[in-house]
Amino acid sequence: MTNVTYIKQNMLDSVLAMSSFSAEELLSYLLERDNLNAGDVQEIMAQKRKEQLLKNHTHKIWQGSDGRWRTFIPDDTKPKNRKLISRETKDSLEDYICSFYKSYVDPNIDKDITLRDLYDEWIEYKSLHVAETTVLRVQKDWRKYYQDADITGKPIAEITKLELDSWVHKMIREHHMTKHKYGNFSLIIRQMLDFAVDKEIIESNPFLRVKVDKKRVLKPEPKKNDLSQVYTKEEEQRLIEHAREAFDNTENYVQLFVPLAIMFMFYTGLRLGEVSVLKFSDVESNMLSVNRMVRYPTGEIVEHTKGTFGERIIPLIPAALEIIELASKRREALEMDTDGYIFCPNDRPINTYTSIQKTITKYCRELGIEEKSPHKVRKTVVSTMLDNGININTVRNIVGHMDEKTTLNNYCYDRSTDDEKYKMITKALS
Repeated sequence: MTNVTYIKQNMLDSVLAMSSFSAEELLSYLLERDNLNAGDVQEIMAQKRKEQLLKNHTHKIWQGSDGRWRTFIPDDTKPKNRKLISRETKDSLEDYICSFYKSYVDPNIDKDITLRDLYDEWIEYKSLHVAETTVLRVQKDWRKYYQDADITGKPIAEITKLELDSWVHKMIREHHMTKHKYGNFSLIIRQMLDFAVDKEIIESNPFLRVKVDKKRVLKPEPKKNDLSQVYTKEEEQRLIEHAREAFDNTENYVQLFVPLAIMFMFYTGLRLGEVSVLKFSDVESNMLSVNRMVRYPTGEIVEHTKGTFGERIIPLIPAALEIIELASKRREALEMDTDGYIFCPNDRPINTYTSIQKTITKYCRELGIEEKSPHKVRKTVVSTMLDNGININTVRNIVGHMDEKTTLNNYCYDRSTDDEKYKMITKALS
C-alpha cells in the first residue's frame, strides 16, 4: 500500500466514523447545553468532524515568513506524491484541508466549486419550494448583488467567516440597505451555503457566524407617504362609479367582468390572485370562503392562499353581494355558466389577473388621479376598517395576515387629504 493510498484509507475511515453521529447524540448535546439551538449543534458537530479530519492529516502545518500558512496534501501526479498549498489564515487552510479530504474520498465532490457554479442548481432546487414570484425576485437580486461579485467566483471551501463578514457589511453600506432589503439580499448567501453543506461541499455554513447589528448598520425604513399607498375616499368613490359605468357599457369579452372584480376588491380587500379565481360555490349566504389563488406569472391555480394562513371566511357586505348578483345575471343573459368562476369569462384566470392590473391603471389615467396598483386597494380596505374602529384581530383575519404587526406596519395608512386632516386636527385641538 502506497503512502497516498494509506492516507486515503484513513480519510475514508474518518468519514465512515463521522456518519455514526446519531440523533441521540445530537439530543444529548441539546440536553447538556439547554442554551444551544440547532445552529449551535450543527457548528459543534462540524467542528468535531473537522478535528477528526485534521487528526489524520499527516503533514505539518506551518506559517511562513510572509505570514501565509502552508502544508502538503496528497497528489499522485507529483514526484513525492504531495503538493504544497498555502492560504492567508490558518482557519482557511484547515477548511481547505477538510474539503480536500472529503472530495479525495468522494471524487463526486468538487472542492473548487464556486457559488457562481452552484447557482443554477440551487435556484432550480429553490423553485420547487416557493412561488414563481419569489424566484423572479431572487433572480433579480442575484444579478444585482452577486453575479459579478468576487466572492461568488471563489471556491466555496475557501470562503471564510471573516471574508463573508467584510463583504456583507460592505454591501450593506454600498447599497444603503434597509432591514427589508437586507433580508432579501442575505437570503441568497445564507441558503446557498446551506445548500453547499447539504451537498457536502463544506462542513458548515460560515454565514451563520456573521453578525449584523441591524439597528446600527441598516438604514431606517421610513413609512411611505400615506396617499401614495391608499386611495382617498373621493378617489375610491370615483373609481367604483367609473367601473360600474364601464361594466354597463363594455362589450369586450375578456374585459367583461373586470370592472365588477375591481369594485368587489374595494368591498373585500381580497388579493388580486384570490379575486381572479373566486367561484360562485365559494359564496354561502353573506359569507365568502377564500381558499385558492392563481399564481403570477405562471397562471398556476393552487388550492390555498398566500403563506400558511389557509382558508378564511369573510363577511360580504350588501354592496359585495350585489356585485355577485350582477355577475350571475350577466352570465345567464349571455348563456355562460353560472357555477364556475365569478369574474373570469373562461378557464384562464391569469388573463383576469393581468386585466385587473392594467384596467385600474387605465381608470386612474382616465379620471386624472394618481396611478396606484391593485394592492393599494387592499391597503385602502384595511385602513378603512381600522379607521372605523374594527378590531385589529378581526381585520387581520379578514385579509389573511398571520401577524397583526404586518397589518399595522404595512397596511395602516391615513386616507384623509391634507385639508381633511387640518379640519380634524382643528376640531380636536380647539
